[in-house]
Amino acid sequence: LESLMETIPDDIYFKDREGRFLRINRAKALRSGLSDPRLACGMTDADFFQEEHADASRAKEREIMEHGTPLIDEVEKLIWPDGHTSWVSATKVPLRDRRGNVIGTVGISRDVTVHHEMEAALQVERDRLRTLIDNLPDHIFIKDRQGRFVTVNSTLVSALGKQSESELIGLADREIFDLVLAKVFEADDQRVMDDGKTLLNREEELVTADGSRRTILTTKVPLRNKSGEVFGLVGICRDITERKLVEEELRRAKDAA
Repeated sequence: LESLMETIPDDIYFKDREGRFLRINRAKALRSGLSDPRLACGMTDADFFQEEHADASRAKEREIMEHGTPLIDEVEKLIWPDGHTSWVSATKVPLRDRRGNVIGTVGISRDVTVHHEMEAALQVERDRLRTLIDNLPDHIFIKDRQGRFVTVNSTLVSALGKQSESELIGLADREIFDLVLAKVFEADDQRVMDDGKTLLNREEELVTADGSRRTILTTKVPLRNKSGEVFGLVGICRDITERKLVEEELRRAKDAA
């Protein structure tokens, strides 16, 4: 136990039923600004954190002691006296005496601040990307290796007469379009994923929810993982129906001249 308490980089702490520290390890002492772990004896979370976190932590510990149910890998936000925040993944269990009576709690907390900040930054990028694709007039979608939709933008959702993206996620082309058209789409998808080459500006026909036929210009790009293996594709379809009609009118006018 001494070796564990001294060398493990995670915070380890024992508390009595009133939330007072009985013992902490050196890693927690250093993070708490203490030169010696023994200095924490008798202190509570309120001596190290702002009231918001101290009260929330105390409430959870009471529940653990009352019901005997451990808290496993819960991400907690720590608010320090100077106002800065950090994040930990905390596991807390009842501390029992030899007769099995609950006399407090024991916890282990791992600092995951860097991971949390990275995830938050990734979420910002996801939100930006989502805002972009949902505000483009083109139909944008992502499919997995089996040709099932995993992402669809709002423009395509609307064109297919759906209310939300969730109505299309997990579906394949043949569950949405007529079989002849679906087979064309599926053949293109497989060619892109099997060959690993982009399909650029292929002119296709799309039947929308209201039954109208639209001419679209489709580009499909293979998606690769870090190992270079193709695990799906992203597609962008631009409606060029109006342009085709204008071109046809111009052709007819030229032929009639």
